[in-house]
Amino acid sequence: MRFHHASMTVSDLPAAMEFFRAAFGFAPDFVEEEMGADIARMAGHPGLLCAFTQMRAPGMDLVLELIAFTHPDGPPPADPLPWRPGAGHVCFHVDDLETTLTTCRTAGATVLGEVIAFPGGRCCYIRTPGDAFVELEWMAPAS
Repeated sequence: MRFHHASMTVSDLPAAMEFFRAAFGFAPDFVEEEMGADIARMAGHPGLLCAFTQMRAPGMDLVLELIAFTHPDGPPPADPLPWRPGAGHVCFHVDDLETTLTTCRTAGATVLGEVIAFPGGRCCYIRTPGDAFVELEWMAPAS
């Protein structure tokens, strides 16, 4: 068995794709504009549709999937809280937390709370355009 991808549900696929490109250098391997019957059957939810992409960034083994679901009854509202059951995030270790935060803010992200310190590092949660959650973490170099 091997890890293939991490998936994040987003409310706006083009906005999320642009954020991950601008902030972290991700580029799509492919984009599926409209997946219908298969996703409805897979999720067990008749009428469900989705658009999604799988993206890669230079120097990273991580395949990042961004997926936007729609339904004839309308999509559920985005959840503004990353700690709710079913919500998730990806975490990126970064070399310079302040520079990365500036890049992410310029690309449209907002910091959810505040940057915190812990023994050996600092981290924070951000919310991206398209309503995905990302943790940024800086670890002190080993002595």
